[in-house]
Amino acid sequence: MTDKPSRKKRTRRNRDARPYKRRSDGKWVAVAYLPNGKRRPCYGETAAEAEEKRKRLYREIEENQPITVGRTDTLGQFLTGPWLKVILPQRVQAGRLAQTTLDSYADMVERHIVPELGKVKLVELGTLHVQAWMLTLSQKRSGRARRKLRPGEDKLPEPEKLSARTIAYCHAILRKALNDAVKAKLISGNVCADVEPPRVEKKEARALTKDEARKLLAAAAGHRLSAYWLVVLALGLRRGEGLGLHWPDFDLEAGTVRLRLSVQRLRGEKDPETGKYRGKLVAKGLKTEASKATIKLPAYVVEAVKLHRKQQNAERLAARVWESEELVFTTTIGTALEPRNVNRMWHEICDSAGVERCRIHDLRHACGSFLFADGVDLRVIQGVLRHTRLATTSEVYVHLLDEVRDRAAESMDGLLIELTRKDDETG
Repeated sequence: MTDKPSRKKRTRRNRDARPYKRRSDGKWVAVAYLPNGKRRPCYGETAAEAEEKRKRLYREIEENQPITVGRTDTLGQFLTGPWLKVILPQRVQAGRLAQTTLDSYADMVERHIVPELGKVKLVELGTLHVQAWMLTLSQKRSGRARRKLRPGEDKLPEPEKLSARTIAYCHAILRKALNDAVKAKLISGNVCADVEPPRVEKKEARALTKDEARKLLAAAAGHRLSAYWLVVLALGLRRGEGLGLHWPDFDLEAGTVRLRLSVQRLRGEKDPETGKYRGKLVAKGLKTEASKATIKLPAYVVEAVKLHRKQQNAERLAARVWESEELVFTTTIGTALEPRNVNRMWHEICDSAGVERCRIHDLRHACGSFLFADGVDLRVIQGVLRHTRLATTSEVYVHLLDEVRDRAAESMDGLLIELTRKDDETG
């Protein structure tokens, strides 16, 4: 009977967890073990690269940093996924972000961020990526180039490029998104914080003169929305606040109005067939508590609103259909007014008045300017315009503050001269 050869004792393969080469694609794999017991493979083109990634992963765990090793999600996937579909909508739901702001962010992400940076891995995004992206934006066209000549033109002008304001806005959006990625433990730092946006020159608000305001109100007197322009100027309302007024908000006997809503156009969902967004008009609650207020109406405005109500009632009775009996300023069928159409009406009034075109918002600025010039205290103006901080009011009317200081110095100069003369006469 022959002795059977002794069987070799089995041993556990790769006891030291050394990197091994995968047959399927030739990549090297170093397996790391997370605190929760799960395995995390670290890949590399060489054994040394895989081992270095594993060491980096263990360092991140030890230093309580976000685990970035092995993450393959791109910046585009994060922006169009968790950020725009979960993080920001949650803030809108919580009342921390306006839906219009989310729509604006989504538009900039789609047009200017994802096309250039979308394919870069989130964990590999560096300052050079951001700097190159901003340089590209500075050369990017703003909208479509015109194809037709206008009267008096012999050639088409060069297409305008993105403004410094738009580029700085895109930078701010990316910075906010990366801050949220840091909070979500997806990356360890925000590279956008190390890249400076372009300098944006602050434009001063258009300061309407009393003569211009007089001409504008005269030109608007025959318009069916003449009361709207008067209310916006007299109360310093924002465009949407004026469009969001309802008749139950008015107490014409007491001469007051309660501000609650603002009419805005939201972006809506994208039509899969046309690729265009189905926007919609909505009446939203005002953003801050300071904006919500009950305001005293000037007697002149009360009379103008009463006249508008009579005219609207007559218009409603003559119309075949009428949508809302509560909206104060409406279309000819009682629906909410489109903000852009209101802008067009205002520009027509500016043209007929012979006044340089300005924004409806400039009427709000004129309200504060006229009150300030009439000697009304800055804190009272803050209450009228419903600014949350006095600093905001001061910043808007800083040019008027300079004028007041100049007048104060001139007054004191005259007073000193008068006092000096009296002293001389006494001597």
